[in-house]
Amino acid sequence: MNVNSELPGRKEREVALRREAILDAAREIFEAEGYVNATMAQIASRAEFGVGTLYQFFPSKQNLFAEVILRGVGLYKKGMTASIAAKAPWQDRLKSFIEYHLSWIEENPAFHRLVYEIFYSPIPDLESQIFEAFKDVQRETIEQLKNIFIDANKAEQRYDPDLMSLMILGPVHVIGDNLFLGILDKHPTDYISGIFQVILGGNFSE
Repeated sequence: MNVNSELPGRKEREVALRREAILDAAREIFEAEGYVNATMAQIASRAEFGVGTLYQFFPSKQNLFAEVILRGVGLYKKGMTASIAAKAPWQDRLKSFIEYHLSWIEENPAFHRLVYEIFYSPIPDLESQIFEAFKDVQRETIEQLKNIFIDANKAEQRYDPDLMSLMILGPVHVIGDNLFLGILDKHPTDYISGIFQVILGGNFSE
């Protein structure tokens, strides 16, 4: 393989690295300033590119913001799937899901706020673009939880998988809401064992 044959691959890697650098910078600026106050100039400065370079990759601030959110959602989804798959017994998989979700909220509060900004202060031409991605993640989350309780029933427990998946998601989402509103008394992860005990009663053990 000669030098010329390697150039296309190298260029593609450089383009991909630039795109990721822009997305990293954009997430930092959006999280710090919010969508409305953030500017492409601020993002370009953080990424150490010219503003024109940003527009070569993303045609508008809305498009860039959407990509930041979609990338974050994708990372959350990948981590959630891995956290559940890593544990074999259903109790361990359930506890892993609760731990992962609440840890993610706790470790990414600024990103969580950006998600709320989409739905509580709708951004023109953006909400519908993001909504389907959130629906897909929610569907997969519910399916993962249902499978956990289906496996629990194979182990001679007696749960309604549909109801139990909703009962798990309820307190998890409320904890996220209260963190966003600034009225949560504890860290999200402080509620892990409590949720497990409320949902499963005496079936919980550290």
